[in-house]
Amino acid sequence: MKNFLSTFTAFGLAFLLTIHSAGAQSGILDGYVNEGLQNNLALKSSEMSYQKSVQALREARGLFMPQLTFSASYTLANGGRAIQFPIGDLFNPIYATLNQLTETQTFPTNLENVNEQFLPNNFQETKFRLIQPLFNPDIYLNYKAKKSLISLAEAQQATYAAELEKDIRIAYFNYLKTEDALEIYRETESLLREIIRVNQRLVDNQKATPDVVSRAEAELARLKEQEAQAIMQNQTAKAYFNFLLNRPLGEEIVADTLPAGTTPVAGLDQAMSHSLIQRAELSQLQYAREAGEYELRISKSSALPRVVAVVDAGAQGFGYTFDSNQRFWLGQVSLQWDLFKGFQNDARTQQAEIDQAIRYNQENELQQQIQLQVQQAWYQVQAARTAGEAAQKTEAAASITFSQIRKRYQENKASLLELLDAQNQLTQARLNRSIYNWEYYSKVAELNWASAI
Repeated sequence: MKNFLSTFTAFGLAFLLTIHSAGAQSGILDGYVNEGLQNNLALKSSEMSYQKSVQALREARGLFMPQLTFSASYTLANGGRAIQFPIGDLFNPIYATLNQLTETQTFPTNLENVNEQFLPNNFQETKFRLIQPLFNPDIYLNYKAKKSLISLAEAQQATYAAELEKDIRIAYFNYLKTEDALEIYRETESLLREIIRVNQRLVDNQKATPDVVSRAEAELARLKEQEAQAIMQNQTAKAYFNFLLNRPLGEEIVADTLPAGTTPVAGLDQAMSHSLIQRAELSQLQYAREAGEYELRISKSSALPRVVAVVDAGAQGFGYTFDSNQRFWLGQVSLQWDLFKGFQNDARTQQAEIDQAIRYNQENELQQQIQLQVQQAWYQVQAARTAGEAAQKTEAAASITFSQIRKRYQENKASLLELLDAQNQLTQARLNRSIYNWEYYSKVAELNWASAI
């Protein structure tokens, strides 16, 4: 038992010294962050939204180009309205008189009256139509708005990527915190089992009463309950971390040991000023405001005319002969100018201006929120650093106290209750040190995200 207690104490002191060593960055964690940025499903959806914006820009660019369409129609009809032309009644007497005067039969006298129906029968029209906008400010302004929306989609993707990186780092630290807790509980369990074994031998040799074994077994049972809770937290933390990386929830995670209190952080003023320049959320609102400006200009441009050129070329007539009598082409330039639409354009402009005012307010509010986030995160880092240093000192004191009581217990100068109490104090001190260790790194990750460093 003496050797085991010495090992247990040495382990605690070694861990205490480890957290003062240098090297706060983790290549393992950076690799996990890169994996998450590549595989996370939500980030992939954000990438799809960006690609959708790119295609929307292509669509807007296509409005500058001519539009060529092909159409063909064939009509069969019978009945309906008709118009009568009394050609025979009008021209036959005239032609007969002319024939008498000229003493010839040059002019026909057997013309029939015509009864032509309005609905054409056996009529076809086959043509190509080319439409080219000549002046339409909506097309240009819509293209510029779509271009701004691409930048907006990029900023949205960058925003989610930054949040994802923060969540991955915090989830990793939470997992390592549960791993530390399990290791501490396992060490404590081994210690209690050794205490039970030694005291059971003393009871068997009638050198101690059975209550010492019962007391130690009760302490072990309480520890197992805490350990079961820690296992549940460990598996939950593992599942959530793997979920962020889009991996099987039970996949093993490579644990790394990072020393506490050694990660440098920026000063408060530097962090706050940097956040107002680099936070992607501000870029989102700026690009949204830029797109809104083009939408406002579109509303105002409705007072301008639209000019378009149209060219038709094809064939039309009765039946499909496509000869020179059926072939045709037609070109026209048309102008449309909406002079009055019931004040709709003015109302649309007012709505666009209100939307822009809302975006300005949102940007100012977001700047204040970001400043608040940075300030809170910075002070939380300082508080976590102070709490971590206090936890280290507490663990060192608990370790010394445990070592002294252990020695007195071996000399029969301390009771089992004192030993178990010292062990509980040391276990709790080690747990607290671990909690504040990883809590510090989580707060640093929060600060780096808030200040976009």
